Amino acid sequence: MNNTTLALLLLSMSTSVMAQDLTKAEQHHVDNQMQQMTRVHQDSAIIMIDENSSYVSIEYVGEWTEINNYVSHDEANALQLQKVGKKFVYSQTGDSLEFLEQKLMEHIEKDRPSYFSVDVYRDYHGDSGEFNYLARVIEYK
Repeated sequence: MNNTTLALLLLSMSTSVMAQDLTKAEQHHVDNQMQQMTRVHQDSAIIMIDENSSYVSIEYVGEWTEINNYVSHDEANALQLQKVGKKFVYSQTGDSLEFLEQKLMEHIEKDRPSYFSVDVYRDYHGDSGEFNYLARVIEYK
């Protein structure tokens, strides 16, 4: 009886260690995808209109800056950013991690936070062999 209990305990501990490693790899994958998202900010713009009797010339001169607004928790602390809010993005059972990433990108594009970080969690769904994914988005200003 004790040997069976000990074997089950060791099996459950080894399974949780494997799941944690996979979660770190998945978190790293999501981090790479989110770092590719940039926000474009217009610094200045000038519109010049030159009218002549035969034509109208309009010239637009502007300066645009790309800002990478995805930060880690350590970077947010170093930049002394304040937490504005926390939101959760869920996947359905059997949805892939890429599907969750797509939902995250849609959420970020819609809310347009100044800065944000993402934590990814997964839960094994019963005996189905599939996972549910959950992403926590922390928005900073």
